[in-house]
Amino acid sequence: MKRLGIGFVTAALAVVFLAPSMPGPAGAAEKPEKLRIGVHRAIMGSFDVIADRSGFWKEEKLDYTVQYFKQGKLMTNAVIQGNLDTGTTGFAPFVTAVSKGAKLTGLGVTTEICATSGRIMVPVNSLAKSVKDLKGVTFATLEGTSTDFAFRTQVLPRYGMKESDLKWLNVVATDRVAAVLSGNAQAALIGDPQAEIAVQKKLVRELENLCEYDRTRMMHIGNPATMKANPQLYEKYFRGWLKAHRLLKDNPEAFARVYHEALLEVGDKAEYEVILTIVKRLPSAPLFTDVARQDLQDIAKGQVQLGYIKDHPDFTKGAMMDDSILRKVIGVLTAK
Repeated sequence: MKRLGIGFVTAALAVVFLAPSMPGPAGAAEKPEKLRIGVHRAIMGSFDVIADRSGFWKEEKLDYTVQYFKQGKLMTNAVIQGNLDTGTTGFAPFVTAVSKGAKLTGLGVTTEICATSGRIMVPVNSLAKSVKDLKGVTFATLEGTSTDFAFRTQVLPRYGMKESDLKWLNVVATDRVAAVLSGNAQAALIGDPQAEIAVQKKLVRELENLCEYDRTRMMHIGNPATMKANPQLYEKYFRGWLKAHRLLKDNPEAFARVYHEALLEVGDKAEYEVILTIVKRLPSAPLFTDVARQDLQDIAKGQVQLGYIKDHPDFTKGAMMDDSILRKVIGVLTAK
């Protein structure tokens, strides 16, 4: 897959604190009083954590609730079932869901995660020096996720390996350090912040990450019914979300401090300096590009070959994607 250029709409963010909230129509079948937001427990959810805990959504007068998830796939299911209005999922689960007819809309790119969630790791005392040394071991991942798909279809073939060369253990991202340390797996795809915390404690080490093979990304997804009836909810949501991006760009130390406090509250014990290192690796490029659309198309073709799906829409033409609300917010901010 092609590499995605990293960048962001700096001009828009420069005035994000000054532009007013934008009104919009109200109501779905029944007018929801709150936007139901799903937040990922892993690093890709940090922008939402900051927007919530720093009061950015309240500044935009967004009425909302927050629910935390360990998997993007669970957020995907919650949006499809009408139990969530927006959340974060990987490109691969998105492709699988919409290709099977799910009512789901991609709203924009959350962040690129190849360096933060695509870390191929082993115990610190492992004899493995590269992926080729993992033949025959049990590998912890979660089938159907974007990082798992990239590992199976991009990394293994590079080393002349097949899926059958490994034993597989399905486990959510936040539990993979424990899987490796317990001996239930000898290697794993581990994401931050859990990965970096374990590295700093000298419990695991990284063989490599996915960035050389695939610029793996997460995307924001939305409930089509809520989007159509209440676009102003998403406008307010993205305004607060962009403020979090701006804070990371202008003051990563403050961003890391807020995120660090949130992690401590849920039992992820880590030093502030570790979290600062992690968040500085987060790129920001939220709009769908031709490269992103082509990557979705390539993932779809790969999923057909693997038997995950039988057919798929043309993602190169933007099928099931609509970043118009995000573009509208950025456009208004840029014009100020």
